[in-house]
Amino acid sequence: MKKTQFVALFGVVAFGGAALLGPSAAFAYEDGQPDPNTQPQEVKKQDSATIPAEGTFKEFDPTDPTDPTQPDPDPTDPAWVDVKIPTKILFGQTDVSTGIISPLYEIENLSSKGVKISVNDFKDSGTPGGSGSQTDAEKISDKLTLNLTNKIANRDIALHTTDPQNPAQFPTEIGTLNPTGDKLEFKLSGGVATGFNFEKNALNPQYDLVLKFEVQ
Repeated sequence: MKKTQFVALFGVVAFGGAALLGPSAAFAYEDGQPDPNTQPQEVKKQDSATIPAEGTFKEFDPTDPTDPTQPDPDPTDPAWVDVKIPTKILFGQTDVSTGIISPLYEIENLSSKGVKISVNDFKDSGTPGGSGSQTDAEKISDKLTLNLTNKIANRDIALHTTDPQNPAQFPTEIGTLNPTGDKLEFKLSGGVATGFNFEKNALNPQYDLVLKFEVQ
């Protein structure tokens, strides 16, 4: 069975104070916010005092921000985003299939913060065959209804419609993933209009599915 396919392309100086930790839990610090780890010390009957200043310069790991000596980005900074997504998504339909068929795909959140996942755009990425010619996506545009189906929530998100008065709207939320290991599963669904001419030489429309990530 021949399957139409498209390639999905996705498009994200600190210094430390004295570390005088008490028996309570330690937390990483945030820019411009009080240090949750440093306790005040009183200076009496002295004309000077020394405060250790400890700097840290390293790559931020959003999956394990547990070291209280490490700086944290702002709570909603994109640096917190760490998700696994497919490298491409396949879908297709033949004259003997009932609508579009597609494998099942997943998005997994590896970050220690929740992440809201949305479709930010879905657009033709094909190249016309010659001057004045159409891409395969343009050739099928007025006949194709295509949805992204969130299998866990059992909800369809329109990616492409045949009605110019009711086009797909973006951004549209797919779902929000909880921290560290939460997943959502999705597939593509829909179909071509009745009477579509399936030919021996397949149409292969190509699109970019653009995702948007928002730290929660």
